[in-house]
Amino acid sequence: MKVLLIGAGKGGSALLSILHEDKEIEIVGVVDNNPLAEGLKIARQYNIPTYTQYEKLIRRDDLDVIIDVTRNPQVHTDITKSKPENTEILGGLSAKLIWNLVEERKKKEEEIQKSLSEQKALYRIGIMLASAPDMNDVFQTIVRSGLEITNTPAGSLALYDAEKSELELTAVHGFSPEFSLKATRWKVRPGGLTSRILSQKQPVVVPDITEESAIDTRVIFAEGIRSLVATPLTAENKIVGILYVDDYKPRTFTKRDISILELLATQATIAIKKAKTRQQLERNNQILKQTMDYLQNVLDNSADMIITTDIENNVVEFNKGAEEILGYTQSESVGKPFCGFFTNHHHCNQLLAKIKQEGKISNQETQFVTKQNKIINISITLSQLKDTAGNMIGTVGISRDITEFKRTQAQLVQAGKLAGIGQLAAGIAHEINNPLSGVLGYAKRLLKKAEDEELKKIPGLEPFQREMKLIVDSALRCKKIIDGLLKFSRTSETVSIAVNINEVIDEALILFGNQLSSQNIELNKVLSPNIPTIRANHTQIQQVFTDIIINAIQAMSNGGKLTIATRPVNSSAVEIEFTDTGEGISKENLPKIFEPFFTTREPGKGTGLGLYMIYRILQEHHGHIDVRSEVGKGATFVITLPVADVNT
Repeated sequence: MKVLLIGAGKGGSALLSILHEDKEIEIVGVVDNNPLAEGLKIARQYNIPTYTQYEKLIRRDDLDVIIDVTRNPQVHTDITKSKPENTEILGGLSAKLIWNLVEERKKKEEEIQKSLSEQKALYRIGIMLASAPDMNDVFQTIVRSGLEITNTPAGSLALYDAEKSELELTAVHGFSPEFSLKATRWKVRPGGLTSRILSQKQPVVVPDITEESAIDTRVIFAEGIRSLVATPLTAENKIVGILYVDDYKPRTFTKRDISILELLATQATIAIKKAKTRQQLERNNQILKQTMDYLQNVLDNSADMIITTDIENNVVEFNKGAEEILGYTQSESVGKPFCGFFTNHHHCNQLLAKIKQEGKISNQETQFVTKQNKIINISITLSQLKDTAGNMIGTVGISRDITEFKRTQAQLVQAGKLAGIGQLAAGIAHEINNPLSGVLGYAKRLLKKAEDEELKKIPGLEPFQREMKLIVDSALRCKKIIDGLLKFSRTSETVSIAVNINEVIDEALILFGNQLSSQNIELNKVLSPNIPTIRANHTQIQQVFTDIIINAIQAMSNGGKLTIATRPVNSSAVEIEFTDTGEGISKENLPKIFEPFFTTREPGKGTGLGLYMIYRILQEHHGHIDVRSEVGKGATFVITLPVADVNT
């Protein structure tokens, strides 16, 4: 169908756009006496011929319809006279009808377009609300969205606390900073705007606040607000907040404005609920993480072994304390049978059976075997692990290595025995010393008589003098040994005296004369004759030397050589060096040898107190001791002591 359009003004322009979209209509031309008419410009964009005169065009035989939208009677008369017989004319009322239809369609298109824009806006807002990282962003997004879809310059969001009957401002836009300070939180006033919203549970529209006497408008009026819409946010038929959109001029908000604000309020309510749930979950997760971290910290930093098992008694948790004590890593231990750590599997099964019956055992002593096959004594407390229903799902065991404790306990008992022996030795020495003094006195008298020349002439008494001298020498040796025992067992003197360390060494060696030779130990003394005196407790220093000699003898069970040397050092100190060719000390044990009760000997054969006491005595004398040793190459102990002050 071929159509000629006369009139390219407002109506013609709108009609042209509609006709051009219809594929069955061919527009042969657009006519307007104004060459700058809007419709002519549109026609040229569509490549439709344009004209300023219509006289020749209306006579075309191929025209089906001539549309006259000029509303000019003369134009209509000319068309009627000149048009072909079969050509239809649309003008006058027909043109007006077409115009109205065009206007109506245009309005509907605008409505559809606006609705689509609103739907897109709501969709976009929904995405923004869902992706808001925290609660404050949710609140701000709700307010900005309300302003966007209603084209208003200001707005705010307040959450409602039903228990306190008050609102709290959570987001604001378009207001002064002072407003946020004044209206942070407010009570619901009977008869006020908030009270009306809470009772109606519907949006409240105020086109002009100056005409609302029931509303306290002083605060918002000071901000320049003249109109507003307050939309409730409702969850489960309960108001949880109110969204306000405000304008600086009086305004009549449309039903569409109210409707879209209600849709936004629904989205906002869901978003706030989700944000609160997410916030609570994050808070709970944080608390849970802190609890987990705390428990893990307890597990990791506990010096005791903490081992948990499942219902099949296989290891589930194996802490660092267990790793350090047993030598196994967590990965090696998880899944391993718990009883595999016990030296006595039967005892383990007994304990587990008792756990099932009684629920708990405390401080049970047993033995574990380490990865290095070392047996250790432990004290274990075991209890059931239960789920929330109270069913047993495994066990948790806290174990403490008491090997050193038991060794110390045995050593203390041994030390007590030694103390008793020392007291007994002192008593015996005193008892022997008295009759020995008598023996020595009479022996000396007999020796003096044996020196008589007349007595020597008596037959059979020739060896008498030599034998009596041997008795005196032996008695003197016994007396020295007894004196040494008395000094060794005597409690420490509180007064220090000038001491010659060479003499103290000789006194200490008297106790070991026969023992050294019987054990095939060669003694080499390199004592400096010019050694200065030291100020010391004689008994304690003798005890130091005696203990070191004892250790050296014990280290050379198959014989060897003991070298004792003394020398001055820079005129301010003296050094006493003891070197043996015994079994030596391992590198890992060297840092421990001066610890109390540390010993590498079997239980009952050493207290571990000797070197500790040496260390303590030397500290009290402002001295120190160093040791050098290699396994199989003997050991050297070097003692350094300050020389005596000449003024004391």
